Amino acid sequence: MKSSLWILLVLLFAMTARACIWDAETLLQEKWRNYDLAKAILGEPPAPENSQTLQERIKNLEANRDENNPDWWNNLTGAYMRLNQPATAVKLLEPVVSKFPNNYGIHANLGTAYHLLGRYKEAEKEIGRDLEINPAAHFGLEKYHLALLQYLIRDSKYKSRHVYVDEFTATFLTTSSSHFFFSDSAEEISREMAQSYTNLAEAEAEYGSPSNRTEGSLDKGRMEMLATVAALDVVPSYRAKWNLATDTYFEAGVIYMAQMNPKEPACFEMLGIAAWKKHNYHLAISAFEKAIALGSLKSGILQDKIAALRHYISKSFNQKFGTEGFVSLVLFLIPLVILYYIYTKIRDWRRKPVAQK
Repeated sequence: MKSSLWILLVLLFAMTARACIWDAETLLQEKWRNYDLAKAILGEPPAPENSQTLQERIKNLEANRDENNPDWWNNLTGAYMRLNQPATAVKLLEPVVSKFPNNYGIHANLGTAYHLLGRYKEAEKEIGRDLEINPAAHFGLEKYHLALLQYLIRDSKYKSRHVYVDEFTATFLTTSSSHFFFSDSAEEISREMAQSYTNLAEAEAEYGSPSNRTEGSLDKGRMEMLATVAALDVVPSYRAKWNLATDTYFEAGVIYMAQMNPKEPACFEMLGIAAWKKHNYHLAISAFEKAIALGSLKSGILQDKIAALRHYISKSFNQKFGTEGFVSLVLFLIPLVILYYIYTKIRDWRRKPVAQK
């Protein structure tokens, strides 16, 4: 009898607890629900490469040279890059890239090696070429590599008012609500506003260069102005081919770039947007904080977003556990009281002598 009552109590508590879940879920819950996104944001390192295996691979490739085969070059330079030796990969690939002009892997490896060395313009050229050869390259994720490189080659003012998946820039700058989503209308409004500003220098002189503003508390008017100035910037060329905001591989793409570039603030800005877009507010805050720590040029904007998200979380918690919390508590206690009353009656009945039953 007691065990049955305990089972009923546990089931009742589980159902009641689920009814009390509030919208802004805890960081732990978000980690369970979005493991890959959480792993990228919270910095769980990838499994280390086995250097001994890679050295043996290089030794075997050198012993069995096949220089007319692009796969041989790709396997060799890939091993060197996995050993964190991109300069060696560049030295090997630069003389042979013209020999294999239509090989996706040669351009992809050379572009990646350039990227790892901080040679972004050269990397952008090679990654652009590999996507011409294979638009679905790297399981559909190479587009995000190109987008990031086209962001990295821009100046600091551009970076201070754009995110690297540029389709989200206008919405990121103008959204203050908890629910972030891609909006064509937000971008269109920014472009319409931009038509009235034919001189970028005048706009920045009036409102201040984004990189010179103090951190925090960027009011709505200035954020709209920042979106207007951003709309005047030349659109990255990848957008002529793809809309990454509606791409099936969006989340996988920004995770892939963050894992490849663990010290690049732009990658964590986009991870924050990916988390925010899915209403994972704690993860979004963690990603934005990481971007700030890495030296993001949008620190002031990110601090405002963090403050807004924390306010929403706090407000949601208070609303959920204010009046609703009291009602939930009452609804939880009433069945407990009934169950306890039934239990005492059954207990008293069982204690009675058989003659009195």
